[in-house]
Amino acid sequence: MKPINQTYKFFDRVKKNLYNSSFDLVKNNDEILSYKDAKDKVEKILYCLKKIKKQKIVIFSDKSLNYYPAVLSVLFSGNIWIQISPTMPFDRIQKICKIAKVKYGIYDRSFGNDKSLKKLKIKIFDLETISKRDDQLKISIPKIKQHDTAMIFFTSGSTGIPKGVEISYKNFSSCLFHQIRSLYNSDKKQVFSDYHDASFVMSLVVIFPAVYLNCSISPLIDFNDKIFPVNHIINNKVTTIITVPSFILFMKNQLSKKKKIKIKNLILCGENFPANILSSIKIHFKYKSLFNLYGSTETSPWVFFYRYKKKDEKLIKSVGQVPIGNPFKGTKILMDNNKQLLINGDMISKGYFQNNKENKLKFIFKNKKRYYCTGDIVKKIQSYFFCVGRSDTQVKLRGYRIDTTEIESHAKKMIGVNYCYCYLSDKSKQSYLVLLCLINSKKINEKKILDYLKKHLPNYMVPKKIILENKLKFNKNGKVDKVFYKSKY
Repeated sequence: MKPINQTYKFFDRVKKNLYNSSFDLVKNNDEILSYKDAKDKVEKILYCLKKIKKQKIVIFSDKSLNYYPAVLSVLFSGNIWIQISPTMPFDRIQKICKIAKVKYGIYDRSFGNDKSLKKLKIKIFDLETISKRDDQLKISIPKIKQHDTAMIFFTSGSTGIPKGVEISYKNFSSCLFHQIRSLYNSDKKQVFSDYHDASFVMSLVVIFPAVYLNCSISPLIDFNDKIFPVNHIINNKVTTIITVPSFILFMKNQLSKKKKIKIKNLILCGENFPANILSSIKIHFKYKSLFNLYGSTETSPWVFFYRYKKKDEKLIKSVGQVPIGNPFKGTKILMDNNKQLLINGDMISKGYFQNNKENKLKFIFKNKKRYYCTGDIVKKIQSYFFCVGRSDTQVKLRGYRIDTTEIESHAKKMIGVNYCYCYLSDKSKQSYLVLLCLINSKKINEKKILDYLKKHLPNYMVPKKIILENKLKFNKNGKVDKVFYKSKY
């Protein structure tokens, strides 16, 4: 008898939950979608997809009550999921559909105007029309191989052309089981919530553990909730938040020192986790577990994890950031000659869709094992790994090679500086370093920051321009909009 693989285990458990659970799959204020209702939606969509096999199916949807059944339907039908959100420009949608050679799409009203989608010349299934039909197809475990592509997530390519990352069934199910074993205890009835765009890869670490553990998802759907997420967390009794550290800065003006937000799990990922954001979390949140996760779309998406311990406080303060911790069990890591992190393991994706040039650069073989070149420079301090920079944040200025994250790290140690972003500007004939700082104190000014940096950095690393902001602009994934600031200053 063959051992049950993780992909089969995932589908089998989710199928049982859809047929037997009396809980709610999605809850958003007064809107509820039970597991039973989700099962009915999945069966109706599966009937429409019954003759479509191993095709790329685009879901045109924002987060909604229909979004989650649509995702499950595409996977249970054995097809390939591609997510398109309403925030995406139509020109980019066209490029994605052309690159992936998409023939089918599923449309939900949360996406908005569907008239432009007719220009794509693909067959689109309307979820509202499907919901009115009586035809259903019983859910069954798809006949797929573990290494078959389950989904393609498109990231922004350096050339302006969207870059699709192929994630297999084995990739996402491996990440799922590592996540469940390392992050969650036996407590049932968790309410998961995430605060990012639907097309962001972080969707994987919210949807799949929730449906596998028979828990609920409470997405930001209403416009007011997107502006005031703290109200959403409280009103929907969210227990597990998965978001980027920058989003804590976005919420800061809504947080109160007198009344802490009570949650079980606060999981941060997607970018560097500065020590000052940790300080803010301790003031405004009452949590059972606080995690920092590390990975990327190419790693499906997590490969390192760290659970915060009070005894690590001194180390975190000295380094200026929270560690990424250690790799999940079974993950192998190497450092190349430039101290770049290389990762091997079941979570490493299949690579970039039809992009051999990038695949040869980023996915390499060492000792007959396939590694992903992260571009991150990591360092082990005591018993934890820290992400101390990126190979692509190293800039050359007047003959000096400079890692801009080192400048950021020093500035973030200053009391009153909440966030920093340093980059090389080309706004004039001579390039120069710019440091953007989010501050929360009137005592902080440009001179004080410069004086501090001059004490800790050589002259060639001291920024020529300091930009102070009391409020930052964020992109659709909840991260600071670096592209905006780089074009402005």
